[in-house]
Amino acid sequence: MLPYTARSHRGCVRETNEDRFFVPSKEGPLIFAVADGMGGHAGGEVASSLAIKVFGKSVRRISENFQQLTRKQAEDFLLATIQQANRKIVNTQEQYSELKGMGTTLTAAFIQEKEIIIGHVGDSQAFIFRDNSFFQLTEDHSLVMELLKNGEIAAEELYTHPQRNLITRFLGFTYPVSIDLNVSEASSGDFLLLCTDGLTAMLCPAEIGQLLFHGNAMNLDLMADELLSRANDRGGQDNITFVLIHF
Repeated sequence: MLPYTARSHRGCVRETNEDRFFVPSKEGPLIFAVADGMGGHAGGEVASSLAIKVFGKSVRRISENFQQLTRKQAEDFLLATIQQANRKIVNTQEQYSELKGMGTTLTAAFIQEKEIIIGHVGDSQAFIFRDNSFFQLTEDHSLVMELLKNGEIAAEELYTHPQRNLITRFLGFTYPVSIDLNVSEASSGDFLLLCTDGLTAMLCPAEIGQLLFHGNAMNLDLMADELLSRANDRGGQDNITFVLIHF
């Protein structure tokens, strides 16, 4: 079992925490996920909770046979589970009018030895931190990302632009939903970080990397506590949720 830890906090401004996360049981497959809910009233909390519940049920179904899964089967599992979560959220909105308009991001990782398979919808993120550098495994489905790709803003504005919270794709908007899939290979010493944008809005990836590279890699809990503390010290403008895994 790879060492990992997770944190979820409402931050310093929001009254409730609409983020959720999933981590495996000790004997379960190495599958992790974070979800950032949105929607009026309790909608965001309901959407992210539904997504993670669907994820948990799917993981339990494959727990006994996950070691025999091929890469293609693992990819298909992620795609099918995320699509199932999306359908559950869409159907729930149709049943309960007060939840109309709710949705959630979902970024999930299926780890098989050194291989990392990412399924992703929304603007939560997955990063690899390696050798004093980092690279992002996901592309934000957001307005500011579209502006960046069109050359209308600079990369430095991704985390400060006033419209950075407007996302263009999420679970609950339509069925089916388009899901990004990414396959990467981890190296010994790598950190894998799955996080909602409440973390990276307060701490840019380069700052997160500095803490990871100069922290005590043998104590993920201390580093996770420090990440959360620093994000809240910066203002904690949103819910903050992340899963940190060390190879």
